Amino acid sequence: VVNDDPISVIDLVERIKLVAVSSNIQITPQRSNEMAPQILQQLINEKLQMQEAERRGIQVTDEDIARGKSIIEQNAGLADGMLDRFLAQRQIAAGTIENQIRPQVAWQKYLRTLRSEAQVSEAEIDDNLERIVSNQGKPRNRVQEIFLPVDNPQDSARVYQSAQEILGAINQGADFGGLARQFSASASAAAGGDLGWLFAGEMANDLQQAINQLEPGDVSAPIQTIRGYYILKLLDRRVGDTNAVTDTRLDIYQLFLPISSDMPQEQIDAKVALMRNTQETANSCQDMANVAVDLGSDLSGEMTGIAPQDLSGPIQQAVRNLQEGKPSEIIRVDGGALMVMICNKTEESNLPGREEIENRLRLERLDILARRKLRELRRQAFIDIRM
Repeated sequence: VVNDDPISVIDLVERIKLVAVSSNIQITPQRSNEMAPQILQQLINEKLQMQEAERRGIQVTDEDIARGKSIIEQNAGLADGMLDRFLAQRQIAAGTIENQIRPQVAWQKYLRTLRSEAQVSEAEIDDNLERIVSNQGKPRNRVQEIFLPVDNPQDSARVYQSAQEILGAINQGADFGGLARQFSASASAAAGGDLGWLFAGEMANDLQQAINQLEPGDVSAPIQTIRGYYILKLLDRRVGDTNAVTDTRLDIYQLFLPISSDMPQEQIDAKVALMRNTQETANSCQDMANVAVDLGSDLSGEMTGIAPQDLSGPIQQAVRNLQEGKPSEIIRVDGGALMVMICNKTEESNLPGREEIENRLRLERLDILARRKLRELRRQAFIDIRM
């Protein structure tokens, strides 16, 4: 009982089944017993969140529930409107998913009322940007997280044990994103813990050090911080585009001249002469394409959105100082020769914008405020557990 609201054993059992399905966990009696205490705490928190939202006049509409279901369907790769049928086929009671979505939506609406208390200064944004720029030569990482808060130092051992159990489930094939949606106390939980691409310097030092030791696909051991325990998964790492503040993309036309070992010399000379004439007269990629037709070169064509560092060595060298609309020198390659032209060049900032940084810092502040409020609600609540 949470104040005046009951949580039944059936509620707990159905939520365990829901967590198992959404996280790809094979439920055994032992695994169910391991999961029960943490899921019960989650159900208690949801009761407290709903009670606080209702006290403040916050309502969750049918449209809110439908939107929440739609997001779950997208994340799970289900067709629109298929979630209820999917859960019913797995013997999960009707209403179980709505009972999870409703407090999540209510709490998010409540957190919006706290935005004025989570101010971020221009100086903080400047410091964050400066730290990111100073780390430009280091790789960027795409990271997933599961965060388990420790609100009371006496709970540290219990939370660590929960983190170990979650890690054990992941090592046995459970879906990281599904577990993040169910158990993580971070704002990223709704996205399956996906933090997106992060520059070095965007994470706290202890978390960054853990990520640096991982290879794509690896999952960290529980990492203790002053806020709680993190489990991190490295999804991918980018190295090539991190040495510059700008991200350059090229549209390139490649004119390829096939030369076989048995081709008569006069035919080779004629084709090379045509390419040299193209080098002097071509002013556009369309001119290059017209020459490709004359040469009968099926391997010629345009490449779009290419990063310079992704080009092969000789072509990368050829375009390094090449102006748009000017043909390169003739490049000898296996099977023939080629000439390239930059049709279009775009350069965008490789750094997160100020608004993006502000939103991330604000979400971190809101996370702290939300946990503080939930801790206060638990302290004031009457909670009676009888198993």
